[in-house]
Amino acid sequence: MLANQNKLVKDGSSGERIGFEVDGTTLTVRDAVEGERMQLRVDREPDLSPAFPELFPSPVDSGVSFEAESVVIPEYASIVVRDVDGDHVARLDDPMELPRGSYCIEVNGVTKTLIRVTDVEIVATGVGGPDPVSLSFDRPRTVSIGARSFHTRPEATITVPDDPTALTEAVSFLGSSIKEFTPERSWPTLRGYPPRIERGDALDVPSMLSVPDTGVEVVVRPTYADVYRLSTLSYYLGARMVTGDTPAIRLDTGYEERLPTEGEALEEKVTEMFQTWFFLDTLARTEGYVPSDRYEYEAVGPELPFYPPNLSDRSMSERLMEYLEVDFETVAPHLPSWPTEAVLRPVPASAELIPHLAHVLAPIRVRGDSDTCVSDVPVGIATSPQAMTTLFGSGPSDTAHGEWDGTTPSGSRSATNWEPTSDAEPAPAGVSVLSTQAYENRIRRQISERGTVDVAFLFDDPERAQAVRESLSEPRELDGIGSWQVTVSPSRDAVTETISDPELDIVYCGSSVTVDDVGPNGEDLLDEGIVAPDLTVFEGVKDTGPGVDAIDRGGSCAILLSDGVSPDSIRTLIGLLTAGSPIAVAARLSLSSGSTEVRYVGDPATTITVDRGLTTQLYSCQAQANDTYRVVCRSFLSNESQIGGEYRFTGVFSDSSSALLGTEIEAGETDVSGILQLHEEKSPILRFSDEIVLWSDNLSAEGVKEISRDSQTNVDSFTSSDDPRRCE
Repeated sequence: MLANQNKLVKDGSSGERIGFEVDGTTLTVRDAVEGERMQLRVDREPDLSPAFPELFPSPVDSGVSFEAESVVIPEYASIVVRDVDGDHVARLDDPMELPRGSYCIEVNGVTKTLIRVTDVEIVATGVGGPDPVSLSFDRPRTVSIGARSFHTRPEATITVPDDPTALTEAVSFLGSSIKEFTPERSWPTLRGYPPRIERGDALDVPSMLSVPDTGVEVVVRPTYADVYRLSTLSYYLGARMVTGDTPAIRLDTGYEERLPTEGEALEEKVTEMFQTWFFLDTLARTEGYVPSDRYEYEAVGPELPFYPPNLSDRSMSERLMEYLEVDFETVAPHLPSWPTEAVLRPVPASAELIPHLAHVLAPIRVRGDSDTCVSDVPVGIATSPQAMTTLFGSGPSDTAHGEWDGTTPSGSRSATNWEPTSDAEPAPAGVSVLSTQAYENRIRRQISERGTVDVAFLFDDPERAQAVRESLSEPRELDGIGSWQVTVSPSRDAVTETISDPELDIVYCGSSVTVDDVGPNGEDLLDEGIVAPDLTVFEGVKDTGPGVDAIDRGGSCAILLSDGVSPDSIRTLIGLLTAGSPIAVAARLSLSSGSTEVRYVGDPATTITVDRGLTTQLYSCQAQANDTYRVVCRSFLSNESQIGGEYRFTGVFSDSSSALLGTEIEAGETDVSGILQLHEEKSPILRFSDEIVLWSDNLSAEGVKEISRDSQTNVDSFTSSDDPRRCE
């Protein structure tokens, strides 16, 4: 075994994340963070020596070298051939012969593994079928293997006393999960999950962690409010957080950017700076590891005082000096719509949420009572800008491609008339109660693949139960579900058994069941330590107590509905969830025509399933006068499809340009046949005004025209101005 060879390096990564073990001719790559192992077979017993990470064109946590004439890859998800500079050569989907050259073969499986070999001819066999892939070389060569953990969970826990100055030291270590501090870190796969923070008697930082050396400091006053407001920015910059009299950003060029001292003004400035710098990083990486031709680049590039890719090799401080020349208004119309924004109370208990919010790059505001004795209100709540902004209308936003009007896709200004606070009781409608336990439960649970989701429904009313059964199975059975059952008039024991079943992904509790059996006064039904389904939906409640209880028992999230909803809305809600939609987006779409108030427990961007690694795509269709349809596509961010990723259109639209996840793009115009072609694909969700069409819904040419005729009477819904606190 070879490990610890690069324990503390400049970017803060730890060689302990990846280890290598030899057993005869089998080389095992061990991912300590994920608890996964990838095996490679070599034609001889490998004699390992350390390999410098600089040998590889993209970041690795650790590497080894040995001599071999062939390497066999038994299990993998995808294999990409690159040259040693990282430029794409081919995707290994079929057997092929590679001419003499120097290659770095990228293997994606349970971990990311890079196989580097130089001055060699390669024959790849076994590709495209169930057999292992064999890479045979024309002669024995030095093979270097590097591996990087996917790092989807914290690798360590930092203990912090109830002292904001000590917390600044802990926040400085959050960037240790980021693999490098070039603009490439805007890719979610290169950021990793920050280490946990837990409260304790004294500061204790595990030795495997280090403060990144990026030349940037974030200055805060020694208050919880300042630390929380600047923690996400500090994490993304890999900055050391220090205390001072005035909030500021200090660069090793000698420049200092002073920040406002008033709380709300500080929040606004920090959010604008962070979103601007993040967006510019995504432009600077366009000629990097994954070259892309982005819509946003064409729109913003001509307005910038620099050519973004030219900054990719500059130091962090040098890049930020250039970025500071760009006004927020220049990038605001093109920003992704953020999945999560948080509001924390300025108390020590909120500190444990900081790493989880940094992981999703959530902007943080601070409101509420600083009294640490207040225990009956949550320490943090969240909103979902992507489920609340006017961009969420059933079509294109007026500001998506035109002049900016002061509202941002992130929602940071669109909600100024609505100031959520965690001190409100009950929690405001449209808000999620944040819970460290919910994030930890999501980390521990295995997320289901689309098509394997297990769902249970509990109703006291036989007629309503029958209507839900029919809705789920007609016109054809809802896609994405592995199994489902509807229980009528369940006994108290049956309710307890169902809402305590960890094998279930979703449990939907009808209003009367919720009130009688699992409401705020029903916790005594549940034995301590019993786990819950991944998501529990409760009807007929405004108190978040049942949801908090479900999280305490092992659930990842909960949805609380103030009233009962129609069977058709239930079908749409479950269909969106089983297609991979975030919970807040699914509720917003499925309940848009009613007055039901919705509350959540857990991150509003939580998903219950993944769909082949794809983001959820919503195609909004508006009929035009010439029997064509204007189509707008938007994608949604989640805890699985994170901010910084990119996507391309599917189906009838041939434009090959990519877009950032979380953005809305004019896809173009098509006719009825194009709409039907979109519908035949599994990924897209179609929307006509307020009507959602899922893949498992029947849709004919006449049906498209009928829906369109109805929607033309409500064309103004394309710029929805609904109160964001309600699903109406």
